[in-house]
Amino acid sequence: MILVIWALAVMTTIAAGFALAVRHETRVAQDGVTELESDAAMTAALSYAIYQLNLRDADRRWLADGHSHSIPTTNGSTTVTVRSEGAKIDINRAPRQLLEGLIAQLLPDAPVSQLVDALIDWRDRDDDVSPEGAEENEYRSAGYSYGPANDALRSVHELGQVMGFDADRMAALLPYLTVYSRSPRINALGADLLTLSAVPGISRADAERFIAERELAMAAGQKVSLDTLRESRRYLDMRVDSRVINMEIETRLQDTAPRKEQFVIQLRSDGYYEILAHETPARDTEQAL
Repeated sequence: MILVIWALAVMTTIAAGFALAVRHETRVAQDGVTELESDAAMTAALSYAIYQLNLRDADRRWLADGHSHSIPTTNGSTTVTVRSEGAKIDINRAPRQLLEGLIAQLLPDAPVSQLVDALIDWRDRDDDVSPEGAEENEYRSAGYSYGPANDALRSVHELGQVMGFDADRMAALLPYLTVYSRSPRINALGADLLTLSAVPGISRADAERFIAERELAMAAGQKVSLDTLRESRRYLDMRVDSRVINMEIETRLQDTAPRKEQFVIQLRSDGYYEILAHETPARDTEQAL
């Protein structure tokens, strides 16, 4: 009798362990399927957006103007926001006035001239020190193990190596900067309120008024004019045929946390594209599984 009870106890333990293992493997498999579904939704949205941006029909073609587009999926939804990368400030080409305007907007307590001079000394090809800038000797004196590149920045994250640009300042500035527009001007077609307000001669009220006029003109299928921005137009242009696109894709699928990814895409004339940059912002902790 004791042997029978002991055998039953052993078998019960084995069965419980097996059931637990099966549940674990099932959860792992389900997580894998969910991840594949999320990847597929992200890839499909990217391909669909590229297709829409390359349409020959101007009335149907998406504009890189900062608007969002919803793409229905079988088990959730996907939102794609497309904006010209030129709607940001190019840290390699922008004149100091634009850099000063942006830093003053975002970092009102920062030493604006010092930061801009340090950036200019980093990107220019000479060893001449700007009035408040930094070349090799200044970096060494400050304890850095390197000096300025004296060349164009290869990514916006390289700005973190420039003297004075600490993590907090970088976090504030990065969303408004690029190295891919290769233009000293801002594409006003998709520029946001803060970027426009950084332009010399444009107040926040001016920027708000221009954005409202821009939305009305685009809704009516009319050309957007820069005339209301007067002398500040020399820092801006208006390009509807941008080939370098900033794309933010957010998927919301059932039984999984929202997923957001950002791409910088170079559209090619043959219909193909090149991914110049790709980032995955951290997910909200309260929504994480």
